[in-house]
Amino acid sequence: MNIWAMDKDQSIRHLLLLLQSRLGETAFAVDEQTSCDRCAVFLRHPEDPQLRAYLYTLGQEEGRYGLHLEYPPNSASAALFDALEGQSLNAVVDSLAVHFDIPVIDPLPGH
Repeated sequence: MNIWAMDKDQSIRHLLLLLQSRLGETAFAVDEQTSCDRCAVFLRHPEDPQLRAYLYTLGQEEGRYGLHLEYPPNSASAALFDALEGQSLNAVVDSLAVHFDIPVIDPLPGH
């Protein structure tokens, strides 16, 4: 996936690059079938497209992010909907790692 070729705001493209760096390039996929704002994307688990996360910079302070975690309809958590506002990069990384069952989180280069 070429993040810079996406028709998205620079803030969300930059965030996607940071997430790929921390979580790995194959840890999640961008759901390009579901349309949304230029400052937002749906991410999905690479093996379970119904396990998704809505990630956005719209309405957030600089360096802060919004995240809604969605669960498959047939799961025990299907009725749950986690909505997180004003999250730091580290908080988003941690939430996505748990949501998508990603075992390793890499530090940002130079940190």
